[in-house]
Amino acid sequence: MKKSILPPTHSKTNMKSTYEATREISRRKALAAGGLATIGLNSLLADDKKQEMFYHLHYFKFKPEVSEAEIEQLMRELAGLKDKIPVLKEFWVGKNVSTHGAGFQYGEVALFEKPEDLEVYDRHPEQRKLVRKIGPKLAGGASMDFIPLQPI
Repeated sequence: MKKSILPPTHSKTNMKSTYEATREISRRKALAAGGLATIGLNSLLADDKKQEMFYHLHYFKFKPEVSEAEIEQLMRELAGLKDKIPVLKEFWVGKNVSTHGAGFQYGEVALFEKPEDLEVYDRHPEQRKLVRKIGPKLAGGASMDFIPLQPI
């Protein structure tokens, strides 16, 4: 009978199961990495798509007599347009926390596929209703619309 040159803990049976276990772990890691790579790729593709989209920003400055509670309610209603206006691909409304905000209290960022979608948004009945509700309470506002530049 031949003597094994492997230590007792490294018998052929143990080595086979160790190899299979390592191979299974490697296979799982490869699958997970592939899944993560796909997620990363989708994220990159999504970022590229956002570079081609049209952005609309608006800043709100309310009159002093409008209470913070009323302002917050109006801004929450505005944020609710995301589910009511299909041309809004992304839509965020938030309170200004900048120390350099020039007195603007809230802002909105809307993301559209193309500039013409801003016109559709502006004419939408739900948006028009909120303009009539918010407009008289404003002391001022500012807007900016753009398509992102491609980096060098």
